[in-house]
Parts: sequence; structure tokens; C-alpha cells
Amino acid sequence: MTLRIDKSEHRGTQLHGIFVQADDKNGMSVAATAEHGRFLSTDDPDVILFRLERGRLIQDSPKFTTPRTLSFDLYDFPINLPRVDPFRQRGHEELEELTLPELVRVGYLSPTASREDRLGAQANLHFRIVEVLMMLMLPLLAVSLAVPPKRSSSALGIFVGIVIVVAYHKVNQWAEGAAARGKIEPVIAMWTPLIVLCVLIYWMYHVLAHKPGGQPIGALEKGFSRVGKMVRRLLPKAQTA
Repeated sequence: MTLRIDKSEHRGTQLHGIFVQADDKNGMSVAATAEHGRFLSTDDPDVILFRLERGRLIQDSPKFTTPRTLSFDLYDFPINLPRVDPFRQRGHEELEELTLPELVRVGYLSPTASREDRLGAQANLHFRIVEVLMMLMLPLLAVSLAVPPKRSSSALGIFVGIVIVVAYHKVNQWAEGAAARGKIEPVIAMWTPLIVLCVLIYWMYHVLAHKPGGQPIGALEKGFSRVGKMVRRLLPKAQTA
């Protein structure tokens, strides 16, 4: 079907300068032009009427020796709406769309679930849990990395914090995929990185809070400071006039 409308008014209820053409499976072709038109609903949800006003219609078919023409003041042009296929069932292929109770049911309680679905649900369940628990440790991580050494304005802690969070997320994504393929036990794959990171964050916070002058990333600060000095030596010095 081909449809062209030159002008629309009143939120699409009044159409002007209309051309419409429709072909069916039997080779029948109907084309019409009209000055005005509007769409109307019918009792059939699969069919709408296109009411055309003051126009001309041409009908052609292999059975006709010559095309038929018709001038009209009012003509109802039926339009069959395309079939809308039902959307796939939620979570049918993507486990990420399931809720936590549904993941528990597929991963641990459903006797009919396949091994692939069961491992995938378990991996995704533990992935979601450890990602949320990691958020609870972010305040301690932020405090541990936000305090720079004395007489220093370095923002290295912000950079290190971003690297830690992004790296942890990427490790979790890899672990989820490996667990879903059955290469690693889901509990071990997802919870080991979380435990290691929590221990690291707690150690950094302990050093900062309980050791006088303690700096969790002091060694990194010194190393970056030395690298910065070396780079500045290599850069050409500005010449004074």
C-alpha cells in the first residue's frame, strides 16, 4: 500500500491532498486521489475506513480490458491493517529480564529447567546480588581514596577508584559468563571477587583511619610523583623573552 498526504490538520483528523494505492494478491490494483479525507474505525479491529471526499478512483485488474475510473464526492476506502505478531514472552531468551524470585525458581527450584537455563539463572542471580552488595562498600572506598597525602593536591585517588570499580564490574561480567557456561561454580565465581575487594577496601580504610599519617595509596602517590617529575624534565622549557 502507498499513501501520500500533503497536509494534516486538527491533530490528524482532517487530511488534504491525498493519494492512496493498494494492491491485493489477485493482481487487483486500486488508486485514488482526493481533496480531503479522514480515518474512521469499524467493528472489525483489523479493518479501518479511509473516507475520501471529492476525488477520482482508478481500478485495474488482469481481468479488465481497460482500467475502470470513477469520480466521487464521497468514497469509503477499506484498509486492512497489518497483522501484529505477539511480543515474545518476557525472559523467554533473556534471563536478565527475570526478577530475583523468578531467577531463584529457574536456577534452584524448577525440575523442568534445562542445565543451560539453570546455570544461567544461578549466575545472573549471584551477579545481581554481588553488584548490589558492592554498592555498600563504595562509601568506605571513597573515603579511603579521597584523602591525599599532606601538601599534595593530587587527584590520583579518584583515578584509582574509577579503575577499581570498572575492573571489578568487568571481572563480574566475565565470571557470570564463565559460570553460565558451567566452567566455574556460580557461587565461587561471583563471590570470590567480592570478598577479595571487600578485604582490600577494609584494609585501605583501616590504614587511613587507625594509623597516624597512613596513606593506603602512598606508594602509588610517590611513584606517580616521580613519573611526573621525569616527564616535566623531558618537556622543553619555555623560553623567556
